[in-house]
Amino acid sequence: MPAETVIFTHGDCDGICSGALALAAHEGAPVFFSNPVSILDDLDEAKDADRIVVCDIAINLPRARDIKNKVTKLSKKAEVIYIDHHPKPPRFNVSWLVHDTNSCAAQLTYERFRKSLDPDMSRVAIYGAIGDYKDQTPLAMELLKTWDSRSLYYEAGTIAQGIAIGRKDYDHKRDIVQLLSKNVLPSQIPSLAKNAIKASLMEEELRLRIEKSVVRLNSVSYVIDMDGFISKAAIYAHIYGGTCVGVAAEYLKSKDVYDVSIRAKGDCNLNVLVDMAARRCGGTGGGHPMAAGGRIPAACIMDFINDLDAMLGSRKK
Repeated sequence: MPAETVIFTHGDCDGICSGALALAAHEGAPVFFSNPVSILDDLDEAKDADRIVVCDIAINLPRARDIKNKVTKLSKKAEVIYIDHHPKPPRFNVSWLVHDTNSCAAQLTYERFRKSLDPDMSRVAIYGAIGDYKDQTPLAMELLKTWDSRSLYYEAGTIAQGIAIGRKDYDHKRDIVQLLSKNVLPSQIPSLAKNAIKASLMEEELRLRIEKSVVRLNSVSYVIDMDGFISKAAIYAHIYGGTCVGVAAEYLKSKDVYDVSIRAKGDCNLNVLVDMAARRCGGTGGGHPMAAGGRIPAACIMDFINDLDAMLGSRKK
């Protein structure tokens, strides 16, 4: 028999928490991890489902029309609930999208399924908010009033650090989603707690390497192939480079491309600028105004970085 509900979610802290909340509201539903590039193909796994829930998967400009057409077609046969907080493409008005850029996906998922959830699952929404730097939103601050915030920051940090190791180990992440959907504390998931300690030590070593290796341009500081957590590398690049934006690039030999992570401090509107710079290089990119990512052909990585720097102009940290 076809699955009644199928869940797709992102593999970061916010996505994992969103998936756990969706699963808590739809016990037994299969959970798939996806991303903005692969979601079009991944949705084929749900062609026979009665309900499709998508959490925290950005709708990037290059694929916006195809996603709109495919999901709208699916929505004629099944209920589709697409929950996201990334900036949406212009004129992207559809009935199946639950959207708010001033929240995180976990908060939006909690609100959407709140009537089907144990109130104590609110802390899973807060884990996602903390992991996505959205813990100062009105909903997050309201939910935090019912918990000891110090404990929740510890638990959220355990998730964020713990999943940094084996980030493509989706079976492990699926186990985490299952346990979080039962409201198990992250610190009580042995593999997650162990990995969090290991990741913290690795991050400290990465930080020290970046301090010595970062290259500064005008508004962008960058590091390449630092052998560490790429998003953390981008953060430390802008910190130690003293610029408003940090870029970290990691070479993927099998595809001859660089995965890039970009982080900003200040109003940079990265989602638009990264998309523009990536497309000029034949790559893809996007995300949030303050945090973005992409995939760039290897031969064009410096063109991408220099183009992004030029578009940003001379900005102070």
